[in-house]
Amino acid sequence: MANDNNLLLSWAPRGHGGTGTVTATLGDIPIHVDKGDITKAAFRRKLVAAICNDRPGITAEQVDSELIRLAADVAQKLDRPQSQGDGETGEFAIVRPERFIHPDVNGLTVTERVILEGKPVGRWALYCRWGDGRRARMELPYHIDLPDKSRLWLHPQPSEPLPTTEPGWSVAGRNAWLEGKEAPDPAELFRQVTEQVAHFLDMPADKAPGVVATLTLWVLLTYIHPVFDAVPYLYVGGPLGSGKSRVFEILARLVFRPIGSSNLTAACLFRTLNNQGGVLLLDEAERLRESTPDVGEILSMLLAGYKRGGKATRLEAVGDTFKTTEFDVYGPKAVACVAGLPPALASRCIPLTMFRASPGSPKPRRRLDAPPLPWQSLRDDLHALAAEHGSVWLDLPKQVDVCPEMSGRNFELWQPLLALAAWIEAAGACGLSEIVKQHALDCIDAGRNDQVPDADEVLLRTVADMVRGGEVFTAGDILTAVQGHDANLFGRWMGRTVSNRLKLYGIPPARKSTNGRRVFDVSLGHLALVQQNYGIDLDIACPDTPAPVTVPARPAVSTVPLLAGGAGGGSGASGGRKD
Repeated sequence: MANDNNLLLSWAPRGHGGTGTVTATLGDIPIHVDKGDITKAAFRRKLVAAICNDRPGITAEQVDSELIRLAADVAQKLDRPQSQGDGETGEFAIVRPERFIHPDVNGLTVTERVILEGKPVGRWALYCRWGDGRRARMELPYHIDLPDKSRLWLHPQPSEPLPTTEPGWSVAGRNAWLEGKEAPDPAELFRQVTEQVAHFLDMPADKAPGVVATLTLWVLLTYIHPVFDAVPYLYVGGPLGSGKSRVFEILARLVFRPIGSSNLTAACLFRTLNNQGGVLLLDEAERLRESTPDVGEILSMLLAGYKRGGKATRLEAVGDTFKTTEFDVYGPKAVACVAGLPPALASRCIPLTMFRASPGSPKPRRRLDAPPLPWQSLRDDLHALAAEHGSVWLDLPKQVDVCPEMSGRNFELWQPLLALAAWIEAAGACGLSEIVKQHALDCIDAGRNDQVPDADEVLLRTVADMVRGGEVFTAGDILTAVQGHDANLFGRWMGRTVSNRLKLYGIPPARKSTNGRRVFDVSLGHLALVQQNYGIDLDIACPDTPAPVTVPARPAVSTVPLLAGGAGGGSGASGGRKD
């Protein structure tokens, strides 16, 4: 558009929203080019000053008037309000575009491939189911207008997909859903997925039902995880050749938006998760035990990403300065390795330990892409199920009675799976909840035995023996006793080390007695709580009434949870320790 001095202002999109390149020309001569969000007043003020500085004969009023008109045109094209100040005001909700579940609308974004100007290109399309049952498809918008006249903003807007990106939900499946095809029966779909998984994985008969059910529930959870405050990771462990990669190949064919890589850098990982979301499948993760800056960043991202709002915070270069930028890394992740995980990461995972299949088993030799059921059919049904039951998914986090035996981190990890199991059982999968619950308790029990260091067990048993003997003891007395038990294990310990380790288990610190010695005031009640909460056998059959002391969360340990228990090589699994 031109003014009286033949000033022409044009805008070309270069990013999201109103961000683009603004070019100012006089006649055929460009006088200024800048990039920014034309709908923002601050950027327009910057342009006015720059253009007037380049051409003093042009007034600020002329430039400002033209910029406001241009901004109005851009805002209308985007169907978004023009900002008169530096930002939006008022109440509004923001959700991630790839998968969101809201009381009024349930949506997920799928990549589409089209021919544009004679070339294949990729684009995003949003598929929604409204609370009144309407199904709809639209090109990915910046916002959705809700029935109450409020707006649901979709952020961050992903970069355009490559034309080679395969959609998880097929064209035929999407069209059938839009045309009103009935959503799949939850119990029947669960049965089909479990049979598909079991067709390729060989595992001990006593562990198979719990392992396969848990693995299938975790696959379903990847489609609805935004409703939960925390989501469990899946840890696939076992020796070389035990079938860990086979599990990941199955997951890559079933989970929502799989992101498979064993060699992505930290920066690439958190940018990919923030930009497009999805389920990270991190195979061959032995490097997580290395002490390098890049591995440290990956580990910190994994530790933060199991809870809603988990962020990776980085300083990004902006011109001559730096800006703090947050990347959203929340979501389901599966990790596989031989050497075991760092303890803090292992505590966020549900373990799946692989074992070698029997020599005559046909399962390891079966080709994944020649299955009884097509993978695409299962993926289509999983998408349709996820898109159909928005209000159901929102109710699942409220079902806290599905695992009354659990608390703390164990409750946080297993409640989503057990709530989902209860819903599927109500749809017809009889006995599912009990199978998964028993498997969960077995995993928790095995984890208790594996996660308490040997030194701590010896230390606590020594203290229990002293209490039963009626002794009055100091940290030095305990240290002398445990060093007599194992000089190598406790050779570098000091009295302060003893006090600090006991404190982690809720045992009160030593206090000064009448003769000036710092002695421990600990009863069998204290030790009974430790025995109960950490699964350490302290030989306390009839404990005293526990003292009013709070046992803290399980302390960090220096040993790795023993997740691989069995022979190596092949394709089988167990959720807990092999007997």
